[in-house]
Amino acid sequence: MAGIWRELDRTPVTAGEATREWALNAHDILEEIAPRYGRSIAFTDVAHEVQRRSGIRTDLPPASWLPDVLSEVATRCQESGEPRLTEFVDPPGQAPSSVVSAARLEAHKAYGAKLPNPDAPARRRTTRAKATTGTRASSGTPRPAKAARPTPIEERRRPVCPTCFVELPATGICDDCS
Repeated sequence: MAGIWRELDRTPVTAGEATREWALNAHDILEEIAPRYGRSIAFTDVAHEVQRRSGIRTDLPPASWLPDVLSEVATRCQESGEPRLTEFVDPPGQAPSSVVSAARLEAHKAYGAKLPNPDAPARRRTTRAKATTGTRASSGTPRPAKAARPTPIEERRRPVCPTCFVELPATGICDDCS
């Protein structure tokens, strides 16, 4: 039987009530992520964490209720003049991107994240490009530029509990050991 209930006593909860409570918790979770540049959270991790923090559980798939929760968070952010915190949620089935969107960057800035120096990578690329397109000393003919190697995609590694070796949720506190 699919439904929504309070974990404490298994009393039923309406979808509207659950969505409001989950949205408050989702907002808090995303505010915790915002000050750390480059951090994001997986869609399913948000679903798990809002249920854990609120004490309101469901056996419905996250795709059926979490978009409403995130929509409420986005509305709250817009109404209060906050940056769009929902930018920190990685869409389901999509690997985290190494490219930071303008909206995510604005949210990082607003929450005081230490941002990388935007000039540093450009300088390195420019220096490398000049070095590979120089002339040969012996013949004076230009050297061909080396073909760029594709950058391997690094899988994001999440922290692991040192006691039971289970991957930790967004809070960093092990659900099994705490």
